[in-house]
Amino acid sequence: MAKSLPVRIFAGFFRAALMACLCTAGAPSMHRANAGPDAGNTQHSATGESVGALQDVEALCDLVRDHYVYLAPREPVWDATCESAQEAALEEAAAEPAGHLALLETMLDQLWDNHVSLDTNSATSPRLVPSGSDYWLDFKDGKARVTAVRPGSGAAEAGLKVGDRVLALNGVPVLSAALDRIRHGRGEVSRARLVWALNAQAAGYRGQIRGVTVESAGTEKELILTDPAPLQADELVSYKRLPGNIGYLRIEDSLGDEATVAAFDAALEELKGARGWIIDLRNTPSGGNTDVAEPILGRFIRGVRPYQKAGPRWEGEAVRRVASRGPWRVRGRVAVLAGRWTGSMGEGLAVGFDGLRRARIFGSPMAGLAGGVESFELPASGWSVHLPSYNLYHIKGMERHTWRPAHAVIADNGDGPDLALKAARDWLAR
Repeated sequence: MAKSLPVRIFAGFFRAALMACLCTAGAPSMHRANAGPDAGNTQHSATGESVGALQDVEALCDLVRDHYVYLAPREPVWDATCESAQEAALEEAAAEPAGHLALLETMLDQLWDNHVSLDTNSATSPRLVPSGSDYWLDFKDGKARVTAVRPGSGAAEAGLKVGDRVLALNGVPVLSAALDRIRHGRGEVSRARLVWALNAQAAGYRGQIRGVTVESAGTEKELILTDPAPLQADELVSYKRLPGNIGYLRIEDSLGDEATVAAFDAALEELKGARGWIIDLRNTPSGGNTDVAEPILGRFIRGVRPYQKAGPRWEGEAVRRVASRGPWRVRGRVAVLAGRWTGSMGEGLAVGFDGLRRARIFGSPMAGLAGGVESFELPASGWSVHLPSYNLYHIKGMERHTWRPAHAVIADNGDGPDLALKAARDWLAR
C-alpha cells in the first residue's frame, strides 16, 4: 500500500495550491453490468439520456466495488466519488453523450490507476498514460522533476530534459494543476496519487496544446509541446546487428498483435549467430497479451519453466509457465531494456526474462500498470470499462508493478544519448 502523505507535508505551496483548486472547483474477458435497482427512480427530473448516465454511474460504482482488486486504499474516495457522480448524472450536461462520457472519465480519475480505462474517447478526453504521454514526472524534494522523456515525442522535440524542474502546466502552478485531477480525498493525498495526478496533467487532454514552464540549468523556459506520440515504426519488430555481433530487436508497441510472434522469429533468423542479444521493450506502452509474450520467451529457454504468478481472483493456474519453442534456442547473454513506456504485457516480458534468469534488465522504473485487466460492459451506453481484477507477481513474489530493473540507468532520455543501450552494450562487451 502506498504511504499516505498529508497535504500539509508540502508546506505552504501545496496548501496554497489546494485552496486555489477549492475556490475554482466547480484481450480480456467481457462482462455485462446490470443497472442498479434504483437507476432512474429518483426524485429529480431527468431525461431518458440522463437516466442512462445514472444507470452507467451506478453500474460502474458496483463494478469497481465487486471486481477492482486494488480498491481497499481507495474505498473512501470511491464512495465519495459515487455519491457526487449520482447527482451529476442527473444534470443537463450528462444528458449529452460527451457529458455522459466526461462524467465516467472523471469518476475513473479518482482511482488514480493508469490500468483503468474506457474503450471509447472523445476529442477532449484525457490522454492515456503511458500510451498518450511523452514525459514522466516524479515528486522529489518538494519539486516536480522530469525523470523520463520519450524519444521522438513532442516533449523531446521541444527540448524537455531529464532533470528539468516543471514549475507550471499551461500557466497553472504544477501542484495546483495536479490537484485539479483530485476531486475527493484532498485532505490526505498519498505520494502515489500525487505522482499519478502530475503525470495525468502532464499528458493533458486530446486536442490540447500543452504549455510547460520549466527550470533547466538555472534558466526558466516556456515550452510548447506538440502531439506526445512519436511516429510509429512500420515494422512490428525492428532489428539490426550492432558492432561486436550483437543482435538487437525492438518490439514496436505490437505485443497485442499475434503476427508479432512470426516477425520476432524472422528477426531472430536474420540475426542468427549473434554472440549476444539486446531485447528493447521501451516502446510497448499499449501492452498486449500472453499469446504473444509467451512464445517470445519460449525462444530463450529449454523445457517448461515458471515465469510469473497471479494473485487472488485469478481463475486460472496461479503460476504461469512458458514452454520452449522454435527451430533453435537463442544462446548467449541477453540484455533487456525497459522504462516508463514499457507497459503491462511489456512489463510482464521484462519480469519474465528476469524471473527465468535468462536476461539482465537495464533501465528505470516501468509504467507500473498494475494487475491483470478484465472488461465489463456498461448497461446504458454499451461502453466497456477495463479494470484490474487480479494481481500479478514476479516469480519471486514481488508485485509486478513495483518491480524495478536491477541495472538502474535512465531508460528514456529524450533527444539525449541512449544511456540504457550503452549500458547494455558495455555489459555484453565484457
